[in-house]
Amino acid sequence: MHILQLCHKPPYPPSDGGSIAMNQITRGLIDHGIGVKVMALAPTGTGEATEKIPEKYKRETGLEVFPVDTRVKLIPAFCNLFTRRSYNISRFYSPAFAKRLGQLLEEESFDIIQLEGLFLTPYVPVIRKHTGASLLFRSHNIEHFIWERMARSTKNPLKKTYLKILAARLKSYEMKTVHQVDGLVAISPVDLRFFKRNGFAQPAVTVPVGVTADPHQPYTGKVHNNTVFHIGSMDWRPNQDGLQWFLEEVWPLVIAKRPDLQFNLAGRNIPASFYRYNGKHVKVVGEVPDALGFMQTHKLMVVPLRSGGGMRVKIIEAMAAGKAIISTSIGAEGIDCTHGENILLADTASEMAEAIIHCFSSPAVMKEIEDQAVNFVFENHNMSSITGKLIGFYKRFYGEGQ
Repeated sequence: MHILQLCHKPPYPPSDGGSIAMNQITRGLIDHGIGVKVMALAPTGTGEATEKIPEKYKRETGLEVFPVDTRVKLIPAFCNLFTRRSYNISRFYSPAFAKRLGQLLEEESFDIIQLEGLFLTPYVPVIRKHTGASLLFRSHNIEHFIWERMARSTKNPLKKTYLKILAARLKSYEMKTVHQVDGLVAISPVDLRFFKRNGFAQPAVTVPVGVTADPHQPYTGKVHNNTVFHIGSMDWRPNQDGLQWFLEEVWPLVIAKRPDLQFNLAGRNIPASFYRYNGKHVKVVGEVPDALGFMQTHKLMVVPLRSGGGMRVKIIEAMAAGKAIISTSIGAEGIDCTHGENILLADTASEMAEAIIHCFSSPAVMKEIEDQAVNFVFENHNMSSITGKLIGFYKRFYGEGQ
């Protein structure tokens, strides 16, 4: 079996949720003896990381990377208002990528072509022109959900109107495009149910993010016990919105009752505006070289998302690391976790503040959630079984006897 994996960003290094989700598939297929060829776009801001990709990884995957300027530009964004096209999608179109993709499909034969996310769908016509291989769409998020939710949480009326326009166009595009593929690989049951409710009738499967570490190897290093933390890609708008809400409306409520606590924010591309929160009770760390190490050395994780979709990879990773997590319902969406058992859910500022205070006031409660989180993630997100499930799905298109 020969797989062509098309990625909206380089899957290596696996430093954020999207790259981790893509790299797990790449690595899992290779480990199962399946040939994988990777072509990836390199959006603005990913060039430096791309230069650090190991030669071994490049050889194993035949990786080809194509820079694409995805910066939001005022004039093109304004002009787009007078068209029916989705500006979110058009920013990811690269003529060089399209040309090379056509050449590759003439040179090599593939059994499955997997599009990693909606931003690869502009290349469907090129694929259909050059090959009859089965085309699968892997849904990382229901993209228009993100913009609809951002519009609802935005108070500025002009910004709200603009976000509604973006969301409506993206929804129209997403609902039309998904029906052009041969199969769907959804990252969460929530996404799968949504597409089926909206008429998707082709074969489909849920393939979540997995974990590979040994659950029986607990961390034995030093933990800063009076710390709350968040880690994630801070160039993602839902993270920016959620963390601003947390720092301005939730954290002051916590500090009023627990002035001994400190909040630590880590992640890639943290906007300069967030550094104004630095102080006695907030530490903006920036990008860290070891995400797992950062999680292990801090106590309680918060995921204050108010928009977004798909599955939060950092929740899965934090559960595997034995962390208690407090999330909004949207933040935990797509993960079959249970409030009060292996996670705590809080959707208002007062609820989240009270949950944080309760955890630090009741160490036994926090310890029980930590233990149950580890059990949950290794029972439901084992990477080996997840990869086997995906390969079984591929065989529906490729054929058992081939």
